Amino acid sequence: MKNAVQRLITLACVTVMAAAPGTVAAAGQPATEVSAGQVLVLPGSQFYPESIAAAPDGTLYVSSLISGEIVRFRPGSETAEIFVPEDVNIGVGGVAVDPERRVLWACSVDPSYQAAFMLRAFDLRTGAMKASYTIPDEGLCADLVLARGDVYVTDATDPTAVPQRPARLWKLHTANPWLATGGTLSMWSADPLFTGPGGPGLQIDGIAFDGLSTLYTSNVSTGQLLRVGIARDGSALPAAEIPFTERFSGPDGIRMLNRNELMMVELTGRLLRVNVATGTKTVVAEGLDEPTALVRTWTGTWVTEGQVLSLAAGLPARMPFKVRRVCG
Repeated sequence: MKNAVQRLITLACVTVMAAAPGTVAAAGQPATEVSAGQVLVLPGSQFYPESIAAAPDGTLYVSSLISGEIVRFRPGSETAEIFVPEDVNIGVGGVAVDPERRVLWACSVDPSYQAAFMLRAFDLRTGAMKASYTIPDEGLCADLVLARGDVYVTDATDPTAVPQRPARLWKLHTANPWLATGGTLSMWSADPLFTGPGGPGLQIDGIAFDGLSTLYTSNVSTGQLLRVGIARDGSALPAAEIPFTERFSGPDGIRMLNRNELMMVELTGRLLRVNVATGTKTVVAEGLDEPTALVRTWTGTWVTEGQVLSLAAGLPARMPFKVRRVCG
């Protein structure tokens, strides 16, 4: 039954893509203007969705940068349920589902950069907080990924700090791999490539793991996509930029498709398919409303339309806030 439903969804996606106006992408494939497709509406006038994650059963978790809520959409439902209420966190950045520990990891953030940033774990069933770790040395918690049983966190660095602090990657290791408590959060890498030249601005943000031995991270200010290998002893290898004919435009959330390909959203409105082996990229969709993150499920690719550039510019929000299913 599930396979039949998936085939119907795929067929519907192809129909939407074929009917939509297109442009030619970098790799010669047609891009899709986002004008149709399923939309999940987020609650309130201050949600500003920042990140999205999916459980193995397809449940979606969406974080709010400004209200601090985390909502969930159960499989097949278009109704947002409050998973973590707004009085627990000031704001929430990256989120990631951890099935082994049965928690949702989340970056508890302060958009004003006045309070400490935290890495927190919430029970997947009840939403209750199970663990909380302060990011050391006034670091930021921007986004996160699970790799080899540990949690890796991008520190995008406080853009208001003078002088500018280096961007870093933090790693949380727990003594018991089945529990979120009792962990040690330590700096894993402060490679100079994480911090681009040219003055203040958010640095490494999105992060993904290839399933074997490599992490990828996007630098939202410089437009770079970086590769960081995990050595046999668990330490970080030197970072390297993946060369493209041109850099990305505000790259934010990334998710792996397979060992050589990932998907990325650009704040300027595009969803890309990126091949890290060949250094090529294809525009899957464009016209998204300042997307910040994505996640892949059997029902399609879900993208948060964060409107964060408009927020930073003091412009009014375009209501309602949405998560959009994009084909590709």
